[in-house]
Amino acid sequence: MMKNKPTTRIINIIMAGLFIIIAITLVTIAGSFYTVEQNAKKSGQEQLMRTLNYVTNNLKLVIENRSLSLQQFSQKLPSEDLPEETLTAYLGSHEDQINLLIQLDAEGSFSEAWQFNNGSVQELSEDRVETYLIADPSLKSLIGSGSLVQNSSDYFLENQSFVNLYSPIVADDGQITGYFIAPLNLENMFKAEIFSDTSDYSGYPLVKNADMEVVIHPVESQVGLDIISGRQEQFPDLDLSDLRRLEEAQLTQEEGTLSYYSYWWDEENPTKVLKLGAFEWIDIGAAHWVIALNSDFYEHNRVPIQNNYILLSLLLLISAIILIFILLIRGYNKKNQAYEESQRLIEKQKFENERHRLEKRILKESKLEAIGLLTTTIVHDMNNFLTPILGNAQLLMEDYAENEDLVSELKEIYLAAEKGKDLSTNVLRFSKVSEGQQDTAHDLSQVLKETISEITILTPKSIKVESDIAPGILVEGFDKQDLQVVLYNLLTNAFQAIDTRPGNVTIRLKKADAECNADLQKRSIVTKYKEYAVLSITDDGPGIAEGLESNDLFDPFFTTKGSNGSGLGLFVVSSIADKYDWQIRLDRAQKGLTVLVNIPLQKS
Repeated sequence: MMKNKPTTRIINIIMAGLFIIIAITLVTIAGSFYTVEQNAKKSGQEQLMRTLNYVTNNLKLVIENRSLSLQQFSQKLPSEDLPEETLTAYLGSHEDQINLLIQLDAEGSFSEAWQFNNGSVQELSEDRVETYLIADPSLKSLIGSGSLVQNSSDYFLENQSFVNLYSPIVADDGQITGYFIAPLNLENMFKAEIFSDTSDYSGYPLVKNADMEVVIHPVESQVGLDIISGRQEQFPDLDLSDLRRLEEAQLTQEEGTLSYYSYWWDEENPTKVLKLGAFEWIDIGAAHWVIALNSDFYEHNRVPIQNNYILLSLLLLISAIILIFILLIRGYNKKNQAYEESQRLIEKQKFENERHRLEKRILKESKLEAIGLLTTTIVHDMNNFLTPILGNAQLLMEDYAENEDLVSELKEIYLAAEKGKDLSTNVLRFSKVSEGQQDTAHDLSQVLKETISEITILTPKSIKVESDIAPGILVEGFDKQDLQVVLYNLLTNAFQAIDTRPGNVTIRLKKADAECNADLQKRSIVTKYKEYAVLSITDDGPGIAEGLESNDLFDPFFTTKGSNGSGLGLFVVSSIADKYDWQIRLDRAQKGLTVLVNIPLQKS
């Protein structure tokens, strides 16, 4: 006996429930987006801190090297006048960084000065060099104190930053008879020895003193500016509130990382961007500096963030379609046939829910949990919404066949829902195995040849790809598109390892030998009687760095390419391998890297 038709009140309850489900799903997506963003910030800050340590150590070493060079120069001098060739050799060794040498007597008064210009040494008068001595904030307190440091603190002349390198002149009896002062151009030294802006990404290191004045910066107009007041004078309309937070953090902490909104100062009209920053205070001679390194957060994490926006947009689109259909169905809720069909679909939904819960338990036990669980949940809910749309729209078209306008509108709804369901089926392909495909054998040799012919069109011209594929290798069922994803990611890693230089990549397929089969069969009782084919991709790149564990390479978001890598390539490969019970091994015994994929053969 047919139950009573649903009342308007029941339909309103259903609508409220759907609104709640949509709201919960939106909150879930928003939470996922926030988690991805926080993880990306943390990873980026850790990478910046590692790079900052390199920049800091390099800066110390370069200044120490210039100081040692001055000390060696002063120790080898004869007691008489300086030979011109000795001066030329010293000043000409780093002409762009040190082209001036000043000699003071034991009391700190001017004696002589030399400048290297156009390949020769010229002697200068005191009035030509006194600005370098007057501007030096450390000189007066250090001369004659007996505690001469290797260099002064920073000072600025004509929009350039300097430190003075110090070296005493010691007589044979050990008495200090004078001093050499060599002004070091910090900007030129930093660009020549430490930082060369060749990256496609925004970001750079900079140096500030204890007064938060810019000592070293890729944009020369920024040198000597206070990071707040100086920039506010240049750009009075910009919001610098986050720079004040950055300044406070740097003045109160020895080192740290943070994210903040700022601008790229080499732009004519700077636009606000979210930056990741790392900083560390150091002492070099009398100089007390904070070394900072920053990068554009969204520039390095565009792909994962865009993917979250796409998922959110897709959900909003499906939600809008569902709401439109609900409003239409309220006007035609008197049909017994529609209600009877909806009861049947509800039972089908219960069955789909049970199957979906089983799929979620399986996905939780695999490495695909982070991606597959979210994708499957969203697409399943989408199918739940689309199934009654398709069924009821079809019934309404049959019932109102004589009303052409109404049938036309219902047909548009039906086609839109059908396209949505096709899209959901395609999205689910990555996260679950299709029914029956594990029972179908494939000729892996033929599939691999077809896949290589499609993928090699992406090969860089400088790289030669060779293949050695044994014929007639039948393996247990798999999806051809999954093999394409595996091969594409492994070849992409090989191409990136070789980089722009000429190189070779070799793809081989053969049956595993007896020793390899024996090792693989020891894994578990499931693999005890299986035999395997071995697919290998070999490149002659630099290989895996020493001390890096192979297992780390398969973790999501782990990358050795710094800001140029997403850390998802090998993770996707390992996820697909787990899906079909394939085994992956990395061989770095020889030059370059070989990735081995062991695939079970068809059962005899």
